[in-house]
Amino acid sequence: EAFLGLRAISPMNEPAHLSGLYDGKKPIRTDRETFLPPLPKDSARKYLSQLNDGIDSQSDLTQVPDGNHLRVLLWLRDAVDTFRKSKLPSLGKELHVNVHESLFPNEILPNYKEKVDFGLHPGSLQVFGAWWRATTSHDERSSWAVLDIHHYHAWGLACAGTVEGAPTGGYACSDVAGKTVVLAGCAQWASVYRSTLEKECGQGLKLASAEFSASTHHSVRHACNDVSTLKMSFDMQVAGAEDADVELFWWSYKMPYGGAFRRAWSFKHLMYLLGVLPQPDEGTFHCGDHIPPHGEPKDSSG
Repeated sequence: EAFLGLRAISPMNEPAHLSGLYDGKKPIRTDRETFLPPLPKDSARKYLSQLNDGIDSQSDLTQVPDGNHLRVLLWLRDAVDTFRKSKLPSLGKELHVNVHESLFPNEILPNYKEKVDFGLHPGSLQVFGAWWRATTSHDERSSWAVLDIHHYHAWGLACAGTVEGAPTGGYACSDVAGKTVVLAGCAQWASVYRSTLEKECGQGLKLASAEFSASTHHSVRHACNDVSTLKMSFDMQVAGAEDADVELFWWSYKMPYGGAFRRAWSFKHLMYLLGVLPQPDEGTFHCGDHIPPHGEPKDSSG
């Protein structure tokens, strides 16, 4: 019964999500070559040739550049192939492949002419589209192969909102006109996502963003926590994704011990704030509560 309810599986997303952490900058980002070493030269040359085979004469298509990211892309390609050879596609199950724009250093990406990218990095999307085109077929992309890129307004100055406004955010929480303009523009990230991938892969592909939230800034000390801003952030992202046919998944249904983060990151708590659910997202216990272990002697002194 559990399997019948299973819609999709996903390869572990950490290789794609964390590889961009190590860019040589101290104090925490100091070990990129060890964390994500390049493929052996012969293996890299062979894989790169396979990825870019036959597109030299097609100037409208992007080529995958050389670099340490090939190790991640090869690992994910093998995961796709493993799924392809299993019974899962014939059973109607999907494979959601998560990739992350931080995988690529900026210097190897195609130049993107638009001044505003709505919090996305279209150069990275072009390269992912080139890789996805070489890794999957058109029929697979329209049936069981789903590309997934997480997206948050909370990271990225252009789409962030803060209590104090500029320079820490693109708008102030109290500025109704300002946040309406910014959030309406930033909601177009989904259309940028789809149009960029369709240019590389053709139409009909399935796209998802399996992490998003209503949060306006990654720091709760700066983020907007008023219900009207959270609702606007949520509504505009959902509407933009629906228009672009990008499927969304919320960050977490509940996070009862998330403290101040719950208002924008817990779906259950946001729905409570919006009057959809009757109960807030609260934990059974509170910080500082003493939970006596089994067998603990009772203090009868009082």
